[in-house]
Amino acid sequence: MRAFVAVAAISLSSFAGPARAGDVLECSGLFGRDTSHAALVEAFGAQNVVYKKIDAPQGSTGMATILFERDRARRLLIEWRDEKNRARPIYIGIDGKSDWIAPLGIKIGTLIEEVERQNGKPFRLNGFGWDLGGAARIGKDDGKLGDLPGGCGLGLTFEPTAEGLPLGGKYRTLNGNRDLRSDLPLLREVKPAVVEIFVVYPENH
Repeated sequence: MRAFVAVAAISLSSFAGPARAGDVLECSGLFGRDTSHAALVEAFGAQNVVYKKIDAPQGSTGMATILFERDRARRLLIEWRDEKNRARPIYIGIDGKSDWIAPLGIKIGTLIEEVERQNGKPFRLNGFGWDLGGAARIGKDDGKLGDLPGGCGLGLTFEPTAEGLPLGGKYRTLNGNRDLRSDLPLLREVKPAVVEIFVVYPENH
């Protein structure tokens, strides 16, 4: 897990049974703010829900529930506020090759200009090329993606997708531990796209 995770969880609309490509995650229902590992086991079956150690940013580790661990198109990762009872999700993570679609249609591969359009305003993200590179933390005051119905918000990680990478020359200023705006013309030239999504519940922090 590359991105900074200081946030909370997801939920699914009208779903019963194994996830299918293109399923939409909403901040209500089975993955709402009060869900639990036990509820996921009941819904998806014990064979599809595991609880295990995961890698976390900056060399740390943590414990999380993983849904559909062996199927990258359906895989979701959930960390819990109440670790003892495995309840009240902090966040649910969508990464890599996942087909899940987050609120407002955000998914893996969505370009930064579309994310900004859905957010209703520019937002800030980290420079690229380090452990927390490309991470965007969108709070309640940062646009629609930070204050979604159901009490959740989105945390996103971006990576450049333009040809000729890694970033060099005039693009070096986009690297490292620095603050970038999503509407920066130089940033748009490298075509950043979403590579990780965290649907989060700040109340569960």
